[in-house]
Amino acid sequence: MSVHRRDFLGTLGAGSASTLLWVLGCAAPTQAVRRAPQVSNQVRLWLRDAVARLAAVYPSVHALAVSRRRTTVAHDVLGAGVARVRSDGVVFTVRSHDGARREHLASSLTAASIAGAITALGATRARAPIDFGRSPVTLAAPPPLDERDLRRRVAHLLHADAVLAPRIVYAAALVDHDDATVWSIRPGRDLEQSLVRIRQTVTRAAWNGPRPVVRHLERAWSGGLDDHTLTDAEIAATSEAVLEQMTPGTLEDGPRTVVLDPSVVALLFDAVARSLLAGRRAAPSPVAAPSSPAPAAAPSSPALLGSALITLIDDPTAAGAYGGFAFDDEGQPAAPITLIDAGRVVDLAASGSGRGRRAGHLAAARTESTHLVLSPGNVATSELYGDGFILEAGLDVFFDPASDRVRISCGRARELKAGSPTGRVYPDVELVGSLTALLAATDAISRAPVMFALDAPPSSGLAIPASPAFTDTSPPRWASIAAPALRTRGFVRARRSHA
Repeated sequence: MSVHRRDFLGTLGAGSASTLLWVLGCAAPTQAVRRAPQVSNQVRLWLRDAVARLAAVYPSVHALAVSRRRTTVAHDVLGAGVARVRSDGVVFTVRSHDGARREHLASSLTAASIAGAITALGATRARAPIDFGRSPVTLAAPPPLDERDLRRRVAHLLHADAVLAPRIVYAAALVDHDDATVWSIRPGRDLEQSLVRIRQTVTRAAWNGPRPVVRHLERAWSGGLDDHTLTDAEIAATSEAVLEQMTPGTLEDGPRTVVLDPSVVALLFDAVARSLLAGRRAAPSPVAAPSSPAPAAAPSSPALLGSALITLIDDPTAAGAYGGFAFDDEGQPAAPITLIDAGRVVDLAASGSGRGRRAGHLAAARTESTHLVLSPGNVATSELYGDGFILEAGLDVFFDPASDRVRISCGRARELKAGSPTGRVYPDVELVGSLTALLAATDAISRAPVMFALDAPPSSGLAIPASPAFTDTSPPRWASIAAPALRTRGFVRARRSHA
């Protein structure tokens, strides 16, 4: 079957590189004229003075400031586009003697905007004597960003699998470079960090009979442009995946032994972490024996959530982590937090563990994960194979903490017999059932984790998409996960929801 490429772009919601920038998360308007970069020591002096004036009125004061530049280059079969965004601002958080908390946001980082913000909070000309502690070493300015180099990189990602190009009906590539300097200042503490976050995304699409097959390949990290780039072999494998012939008919519904590939595991444990962290909600009900009815209410912590093989840690100190940082948006130093320890949920409320994060560093503070690490096992991925299916290309997950019900949508299921693929591949499947039962059935975990960026979900519920979807009008959530493959057992069926 043949199709005009522009018509096919319409089915994907993309008609040009500029539209592609919107689809892949660069919806903010471009800015052709940038303000001059702020000087670190100058910003620090402004913030220290503001904190001293607020401290004369309030017993608790914190200033969080950010100067951020984002450049995104996208290239598809119809052309290339560039989006440039600059985002500066400062959030002052104060707490009065009666415990009332107030915040004020200034959407620019200038002496005048800072003065206006603290005046709005009731600051006077009086200044409290404050020891801010030892000043950090001023960070060196990041190297200039060469947009021509970014364009070359994106063009290479687009054409890396040129030998397969005639059979690909749509191809796209994107490189996103997000560079932020963040200051956190309060009495007794003066912190500064530089965060450079990189995302590379490749999209390929082809027809499989009457239906299009679309695959995304993405890598995200903190550091330099060359630290973890996508390889030609990985891009070619993505193209081969969309060209792979699917088995006619649909997969028969039923309980199966399944190997979840890292993309599926990443979605699953992101949903688990959100449930555990959101509002300090109670953990899901514990695993009951098959003959026992499900308990009516969640037990006291620590609740048994899954197999003793499962340990989940939120670790922003991991090297190269896309969601990593030196300190959080409340000014607390980065430190690992264990969420699940050998299958048991850690009581975060009792331990006082937690951290505050602001989308884009300036939105409302929330308790969220940073860089999740699912502890790897001690076997090769191929040793997980037996009789059953490999579930690949995670699409989205929906988890309802109240009912412990989970649904994971996957791009395909690959049949296994005696540890080897049979050649039967079924598109559009989903794994459904009890989350705790699914995790309790985990009997092996691979020793080879893969890192993924985690994107913000819709504003309601815990339906989490796998595709890149972050914008400056909806501030970005920088989070990631290192997830290995694992083997479990659950109910597999043809995909019913395409929402």
